[in-house]
Amino acid sequence: MVLQVSDQTSTQYDKRYEARTQAIARELLSATRENRSFFAQMRDQMRWDDKLLGWAMSNPGLKVQLFRFIDCLPSLQSKPEIARHLQEYLSRDEVELPSALKGLLGFAQADSMPGQVAATTVSTAVETLAHKYISGENIKQALKTIEQLRKNKMAFTVDLLGEAVITETEAQQYLDRYLELMQELTEASQRWSKVPAIDEADGAPLSRVQVSVKLTAFYSQFDPLDAEGSQARVSDRVRTLLRRAQELGAMIHFDMEQYVYKDLTLAILKDILMEEEFRTRTDIGVTLQAYLKDTERDLKGLIEWAKTRGNPITIRLVKGAYWDQETIKAVQHDWDVPVFTEKESTDANFELLTRMLLENHEYLYAAIGSHNVRSQAHAIAIAEALDIPRRNFEMQVLYGMADKLAKALSDRGYRVRVYCPYGDLIPGMSYLIRRLLENTANSSFLRQNLEERPVDELLAAPRFETESHLPDSMRPVFPNAADADYANAEVRDRAFAALKTVRQRLGKTYQPLINGEYVTTLNTIDSVNPCNPTEIVGKIGMISVEQAESAVQAAKAAFPAWKKTSATKRAAILRKAANLMEERRAELCAWM
Repeated sequence: MVLQVSDQTSTQYDKRYEARTQAIARELLSATRENRSFFAQMRDQMRWDDKLLGWAMSNPGLKVQLFRFIDCLPSLQSKPEIARHLQEYLSRDEVELPSALKGLLGFAQADSMPGQVAATTVSTAVETLAHKYISGENIKQALKTIEQLRKNKMAFTVDLLGEAVITETEAQQYLDRYLELMQELTEASQRWSKVPAIDEADGAPLSRVQVSVKLTAFYSQFDPLDAEGSQARVSDRVRTLLRRAQELGAMIHFDMEQYVYKDLTLAILKDILMEEEFRTRTDIGVTLQAYLKDTERDLKGLIEWAKTRGNPITIRLVKGAYWDQETIKAVQHDWDVPVFTEKESTDANFELLTRMLLENHEYLYAAIGSHNVRSQAHAIAIAEALDIPRRNFEMQVLYGMADKLAKALSDRGYRVRVYCPYGDLIPGMSYLIRRLLENTANSSFLRQNLEERPVDELLAAPRFETESHLPDSMRPVFPNAADADYANAEVRDRAFAALKTVRQRLGKTYQPLINGEYVTTLNTIDSVNPCNPTEIVGKIGMISVEQAESAVQAAKAAFPAWKKTSATKRAAILRKAANLMEERRAELCAWM
């Protein structure tokens, strides 16, 4: 698949900002590579959480199995159960165990003392890992983290951990928890001393409290296939949240999740924020993901929308955290892969989008979310060149990731916001796994910097790949026709049009076709809509014994000619039938 980005677009601005980008990046990189004491290095080498990460980075087989174990760990109820799962996950042939871990797993019985020691050691290490990336298990712990960040002159945005809402009770609870969270944060903020670096910009005050929410969690049946219904249910809860946030002086930021929800998420927010009640609000933001190939189009659309709206919102620009999921899902459904398959293309797209954002700073505020030193330096170089007001851009990092980069940016006077998820470990496990995957990926800037790759290599300008290929291991042996993707508005529109047409044809009688002719039957059977048994889809003619015998004889008579038909001609008939089915796919689906 050829990427729709011209060389002129991707290189023209590089020359304009590249020299300053390199200078800033080298300063920041130097700050992130400060020498640590010998005792600090020895202490980290003795920590099991650091050992697990190190082993995962050096052994792909171990990484996969270890992360699978971590994913299920919160649901295990006892030490023997943990010990048994440890052996089952990590004792496979494809897992090359380091000697220390091999010795730890050498117990004979899961309920033995060595088994319990292994369970305690590993579960404690995983809990320590979780606390590196999760700001607290409750609001009290999260507030301690937030207050420490403010002492370090860093702002925050708080996210409630949780991946899926499956009932309306849970959806309402999600809204209620955020309303309570904003109240608690606002009350706590009244005790905080003013920090000019993050509480104001260009002489104007900024919201001290910011929360990040997932739009899909406001409705248990959030589905692009029912775009209108989803929008109606979600919008009511979003309006409630925005009204309360305004009363408390809090900012709301809407996270972006899987690709399938992107277009509907943007459509809902655009519509709500054009309503008279919310049109003047600037304390609202939404996330865009640079690893998606169509984000450039989305950003252009948001810029035009913001010009019409007349008041800016914030765009948090991130690389994206669901790459594996998006790729696997696309392959399963035979869809075009929506993400760049090369990390360098994602980095290049991030810089392209950064330029677009900052060059339109009067219409959209920019929040540059990256742990890549070059990405942040590139944004700063553009902001300096364009003399962008400090209110209009900020830098963002995830809690527990790139702490030194965040400090280096803050020390240089830039507003830094830390994304702080908090909550129970079980609903937070998916978040933890995504962070571990990011930290241990070969292409991760954090890992490459940790390995002290050459500076020129780390800070080289990224380039778009001419073509984006999937690894051979992910290519289907036999490509099927792509499944209908109802996240696509055009596909939905065709489906609804077909349903409307088919509904007008319900209740007709359909007679059997025997030997090329329709025959009349004495009896019929009703075919009903399984979702509504009172609705008759059609009446089907029931043939008699004599008619059945006639059909069998006709088939026997046709068999010799069919037997002599070549495989090529048979395949051509199948292809023709398949083409007809594809042309009438929406209609056939409507009948089903």
